[in-house]
Amino acid sequence: MMVIFTFLLALYSETPNGAKEEFKQTLSALTFTSNIYYLLHSGGYFSATSDFNWLLHTWSLSVEWQFYLIFPLILTIGNLFKHYKSHFYLLIILCSVLLCVLFGKSHLSANFYLLPTRMWELMIGAYVSASRFKNPYGKQTEIVAVLVLVAFFLFVKESAPWPGGMTLIPVLATGAIIHANLSNSETLFKNSIIQSIGSASYSIYLFHWPVVSFMANNSIEFTTLNATIGIILSFVLGYISYKYFERLFNKSYAYLVSAAAAFAAVSFGATATEVNKHWVSTSSIALEKFKSYAASPEGIRQFGNQNRTCFLSTKTNDISFFDKEVCLKSAENKKNILVLGDSHAAELYQSVNDIFPDYNVMEAAASGCMPVNSKNGEKRCTDLFNYIYNDFLVNNKVDYILLSANWMVNKDHDLGKKLTEVINKIGKDKVFIIGQTKTFSIDFYKIAQKTPESKIEKLVTKESRLSNSWMSEQLAQSGINYIDVFDLNCNQGRCNYIDQDNVPMMFDKNHLTKTWADSYVKHIRTRVGI
Repeated sequence: MMVIFTFLLALYSETPNGAKEEFKQTLSALTFTSNIYYLLHSGGYFSATSDFNWLLHTWSLSVEWQFYLIFPLILTIGNLFKHYKSHFYLLIILCSVLLCVLFGKSHLSANFYLLPTRMWELMIGAYVSASRFKNPYGKQTEIVAVLVLVAFFLFVKESAPWPGGMTLIPVLATGAIIHANLSNSETLFKNSIIQSIGSASYSIYLFHWPVVSFMANNSIEFTTLNATIGIILSFVLGYISYKYFERLFNKSYAYLVSAAAAFAAVSFGATATEVNKHWVSTSSIALEKFKSYAASPEGIRQFGNQNRTCFLSTKTNDISFFDKEVCLKSAENKKNILVLGDSHAAELYQSVNDIFPDYNVMEAAASGCMPVNSKNGEKRCTDLFNYIYNDFLVNNKVDYILLSANWMVNKDHDLGKKLTEVINKIGKDKVFIIGQTKTFSIDFYKIAQKTPESKIEKLVTKESRLSNSWMSEQLAQSGINYIDVFDLNCNQGRCNYIDQDNVPMMFDKNHLTKTWADSYVKHIRTRVGI
């Protein structure tokens, strides 16, 4: 019922492409694979844009369902150990916790979404059920555990990574309440109102997120009043579903599968025919063309790969694909500028060509590569930059270098030192580092469709902001020319993200469109003074 309700909300408020994406979320929810879907397609559960995902909350249901598929096997093996069944469960818990702790920091999203690192939370319930220990202080245990949960809710705001050490607190407290095993007349939760809410809690959980997501997708502010209305609405919808629909649809599995298949077919038809294009704004629909911008003729031209390969990618992961004779052709009658770096350098190439018509512009870029002289990394990275630094720049006349990259993805603490060494070798007066640009956790065209321009600044990732500050501080100490462009789209507290022609600043999470790249390069030319 919740999935049908959510799909209708999305069909009402989403663009045709947005509705198609929601349909994919619907399929993942119905097949209990949404945790894998959101791992692959979302910006992360804790990102500022996670509210846009209509069925994000079903990730946990998918993990539970996947757990229940393998739990019979765990039970069977556990029964073989007889008196040591709880020890077997404890071993599984410890292995899962160890996996969670060891890989949590380096694989945050996978750690959050996947069963191996979440199994221990579910297995604690099994451990409690298999434990032969009888708690003689059940009442006191329940009181303490409830107080711990309340304190955790009030005082623990966030934890990184999650799940992690802090996750033990609510999980163990919940396990303690279950293990207390109090009768209905003894428990703190014997109040009829509390028990009514508890009975409908699953349904309330199901409906709370579509309410949140509807507010986020329709730019309804989360004020105290709106949040209160949202909470009340979640309770009402959950209770109605529990009271009138869950029992109504309490049929055989064959019936449920048939109903789900029929709903999927109707949903597919509605999205395939793009029925919602008749009521969604044309400006929102117009932004959808930027979904495929990178592969468009304009995008290919912008990144410098029109009829040649000057920008290496995962598909061209070798310097043999790089057209040296064309991309690095120097001029005798003009000064030469080399645009060097990763995709953030490539996005500026055509703009540099247009804004610097009195210069000969060359390009050497490789996606996902820090532009340093290194022996470690992808083949396209090491081959290209070793060639540029150790061969091309040694034997050819280059007057200026514009060095750009998505600096925030760097994991090398010595990056500042390595850049300084390279630049000192070339000459500080010849190299200008273009600073970190803003990044987002999902493709920007989606944000532009859903969010008022005045609120977009709040969705800029913290990592990109911190990276810009770190780079600026590191390189300033070495006297390197660092051009800070992070807030170039802002003036006197107001930040613009969409121009008068409805062209968004970016098309994906962190790459400028050509129009905006032009404005950035104009600023860069003014700053470098050449």
